[in-house]
Amino acid sequence: MVTTLTNVTPFVVPNFKRDFNHFGADTRLLKEACISLPISCKKTITVAWKDISHLEAISNYTMFYFNNGKKLLVSRTMKDFLAKLDAELFVRVHKSFAINLNYLTQFDVKEEMFVQLRDGKKITVSRRKKKAFLEKTKNYLGSSEVF
Repeated sequence: MVTTLTNVTPFVVPNFKRDFNHFGADTRLLKEACISLPISCKKTITVAWKDISHLEAISNYTMFYFNNGKKLLVSRTMKDFLAKLDAELFVRVHKSFAINLNYLTQFDVKEEMFVQLRDGKKITVSRRKKKAFLEKTKNYLGSSEVF
């Protein structure tokens, strides 16, 4: 399966961004577009999905990376959080990493096997996660001509 425009250059994702304002006045849907992260025994913070650029699994902890450059370590597995996040928006690209497709700028799954995010971070795509990544990216971008 060819995933690049040519065999030499990686695929550059167009500046495509989902609009989170389509929820309107329906607060139930708006509430679902957020996730509660436990930061201590009795405290949680609520974070919008659109603010999370990617997640990293570190044993039984999950490191959340945000679009403003901040990060937060939470004492739960990434699998727990991925079940609560939008399955069309977040995709696991490696055993230790999941990305928000809104922050994807470039990827190559033919030769170098990586994705690049807006902040410049390159994350390796594992062979086992490649097929699921390509399917979700194709659905997200809605263009079959590149794939």
